[in-house]
Amino acid sequence: MPLKKESVVTSNKLLGVILGLACVVSARGADQGDVRSVLDKFRSVRPQAADLAIYQLDWMPTLKAAKEKAAKEERPIFLVVVRNSFGDLRSGHC
Repeated sequence: MPLKKESVVTSNKLLGVILGLACVVSARGADQGDVRSVLDKFRSVRPQAADLAIYQLDWMPTLKAAKEKAAKEERPIFLVVVRNSFGDLRSGHC
């Protein structure tokens, strides 16, 4: 679950770049300059590793499970409480 960037990148924007890249790569006789241009655009909107650090956390589905794991590993708990009906940090939505 990794990727990074200072500004938030929407999934639609990223999907658009990926689809554009697929079209350029699959086109017959695609100019290398076109391919390079699409790859440069993709890299410019792709989140950097530091931006995706939250997805590298060891998420636990319940507080009970988190307490057990924290005690076993002698580590603290980072508690995130989502109070809306659409929240699910493990899938990237909050």
